[in-house]
Amino acid sequence: MAAAAAAGGPAPAGSATHGQQVFIQIGCAACHGTVGQGASVGPRLAPGPLPFAAFQQQVRQPRQDMPRFTAEFLSDQDLADMYAYMQSIQPGPAATSIPLLNRP
Repeated sequence: MAAAAAAGGPAPAGSATHGQQVFIQIGCAACHGTVGQGASVGPRLAPGPLPFAAFQQQVRQPRQDMPRFTAEFLSDQDLADMYAYMQSIQPGPAATSIPLLNRP
C-alpha cells in the first residue's frame, strides 16, 4: 500500500463505515469535526479530501501541531478506511438551492 501511495497511485480500497469508527475512536473528530468539516484547530478534510498520498503523508509525518499516527498505532488498512470515509462525505446543498436563504 505504501508503494502505491508514494507513487501517487489511486487510494487503496477501504471501508467507509469502519473508517468513520476509526476517525471518531482515535480522536480525529475533536480537531476536524465529525464529518471532516473542520473544527477547533483542524482544517477541513471533506468533502473532497486531499489525494491519498498527501493524506497519508500528513497522518504519518504531520506538519505543524497534528499528532503523528505511526503504522504501529494506526494500521495502513485503518488509514485507507478513514480515507474511504472522507471520500464518502458528500457536499451539502448549494446556498442558492435553499429557499430560506434566497428570500428578498
